[in-house]
Amino acid sequence: MEDYRAKPATNQIEPSMKLERRPSIETTAQTPLGRLRALLDHAERLAVSVGTSADDAVLFLTACDAIEQLLEDVSASADVRPEANRTDFLRGRLRANATSIVRIVQRAGRHEMLRDSHSWYVALTTAERERSRRTRRLALIGAVLVLIVAALAALPILFPAAPAPDLTTISRLISAGDMAAALEQARVEHAAYPDNAEATLWLGVLELRAGDSSVAAALFQQAQQQYGNDIVFLFERGNVLTQVGLFDAAAADARTLIARSDAQAEGYLLLGGVQEARGDRDGAIVAFERAAEQAAATGKTQLEVVARARLGILLQAPPVFPTPTPP
Repeated sequence: MEDYRAKPATNQIEPSMKLERRPSIETTAQTPLGRLRALLDHAERLAVSVGTSADDAVLFLTACDAIEQLLEDVSASADVRPEANRTDFLRGRLRANATSIVRIVQRAGRHEMLRDSHSWYVALTTAERERSRRTRRLALIGAVLVLIVAALAALPILFPAAPAPDLTTISRLISAGDMAAALEQARVEHAAYPDNAEATLWLGVLELRAGDSSVAAALFQQAQQQYGNDIVFLFERGNVLTQVGLFDAAAADARTLIARSDAQAEGYLLLGGVQEARGDRDGAIVAFERAAEQAAATGKTQLEVVARARLGILLQAPPVFPTPTPP
């Protein structure tokens, strides 16, 4: 029977279990290649904070100087391609952070101790090139902006805007309720711009409101010829009629447009404006909905956008209820 009792320990090592002896870090660092690798490790750790710490920046530059010298010495007797690649990385970090390194070292007053440092010289020259490049870029941008401003300032002189009637003043007088002054201003503008369709139309509407229908009819005929498009003429006249409070006449223009198969979107949009001006919120909502539908069906995208915007404003506004009459 086999004896399973514990056998005494022995200090002997089997021949096949030889211990592998590796050189210690201290021993490795004593060789030129070991010192090079240790410096690379050290510099790579410092590269993270060279732009924020003056101490780390000085140590990084000093390490880079030593690495360059050791790399040159060791490359004569050993394959240092991996170490050369790591050195290239550090050179890139030095150039990328040159401006920050120079600023932080000079601010801390540590640049005097780096007077003989090649890496410090590289940082200085790189930062100076970057500063010059940045200055030239800013100067170029500034020159372009000056040219743009000068061109914009010269545009009104080189290409003056075509003279146009002052319809804003007429509209402002109408909003203020001064119809007589608005009529006089419209006559002045039409006399100055007799071939302008808008000036003719506004005068015609104000003459109609003043009660001179025969003069208004002649002006409307003139404006219709100037517009050269019946749909545009009726739509614009309906809007101006609405603005001066001639709602029945504006609604008549809207119905004329709706009766045309090619102008129903314009007609319902105009009718919605008339109903809104009259205070008929529900009628305006229906008209704007029909205008949006017709515009979408006929591919009139801009009219559809306007109709839906007017509809949205109405739907968001609270309804206005009439004031109850006291018993």
